[in-house]
Amino acid sequence: MIFNEIKFFIGPMSENVVNSVIEFSNDTGNKVGFIPSRRQIDYSGGYVNNWRTDQFCKYVRNSNPEILLCRDHGGENQGQIIDDGMKSFAVDCEYLDLIHIDPFRISESVDQSAIKTKNIIEKLWNLNPNVCYEVGTEEAIFKYSPEDLNKFLNYLKKSLTEEQFKQIKYAVVQSGTGLDLSTRTNTGSFNVERLLNFIDVTRSFDLLSKEHNGDYLIDSCGIKLRFELGLDSINIAPEFGQVESEYYINECKKDKILFDKLYKICYNSGKWKKWVSDVKQIRKEQLVMICCHYILSDEKFLKTIKSYFPDADNVIKNNIRKKLEYLNEQTKNYCV
Repeated sequence: MIFNEIKFFIGPMSENVVNSVIEFSNDTGNKVGFIPSRRQIDYSGGYVNNWRTDQFCKYVRNSNPEILLCRDHGGENQGQIIDDGMKSFAVDCEYLDLIHIDPFRISESVDQSAIKTKNIIEKLWNLNPNVCYEVGTEEAIFKYSPEDLNKFLNYLKKSLTEEQFKQIKYAVVQSGTGLDLSTRTNTGSFNVERLLNFIDVTRSFDLLSKEHNGDYLIDSCGIKLRFELGLDSINIAPEFGQVESEYYINECKKDKILFDKLYKICYNSGKWKKWVSDVKQIRKEQLVMICCHYILSDEKFLKTIKSYFPDADNVIKNNIRKKLEYLNEQTKNYCV
């Protein structure tokens, strides 16, 4: 796997997203990656097409074996239930190419996260010494400085064997990105100097830089600028799921009864609670936009909503394709 050829990693938010990315890669030859979170796809299933890790990986590889499969935010308490994450990691080691080890959510410091990361890599090494890793986390989970990342990586380099450290391919850099799903905007404050300093750190350890929360970056501080500055790769997820949500919102708004049914399914799912503290402060349409992608495989949604729109998948996939082509245009001239 040539990691430096992969510029963007897409969250497999739905079966339509997965199929669109596969078709795009097959048609264009572009190298891309999938970044399933544990809630989306895990050893026991997830909200994306009810796929287990093994089912998802086999599905993708049967269609395009060159797509990189990367666990996003793997570890303790990252899935549907409270756990230590090791059962998920064990299956990941069997089927995935790369695992993002992220203990920052349950850590109190960078030092503690470094120790936890080292311990996990040693355990996974015994399960599969060929699996690769991404380390660090995004700003919304645990904000750190370039100096912190340098200390973190230095600890890993000194504490792991040379062979183990070489399996780390990516380090997560932070340039100020954040998301607001209700308004579909990137809420971060982009900092050029901060990103450049992070990139210098990753290169000093011969690692590739990877930024998360690359959604909704369409202005002068967008994706193209980041790659001009030397960023190696970027994650994009909710934006692709909301392409599908947007379609159903627009179609269901034509019939008040149908839209109310869609809203009720989304509200009862409770998935908006991760993103909204006070549901009374947002409009119904915003709530649907926030969490519709979570319920696309729900039986009630399929029977009550999707059944009314027989051509939905074709329209949605075409809209997703346009976003993939835009990403390709922004990143095609930048290769390590």
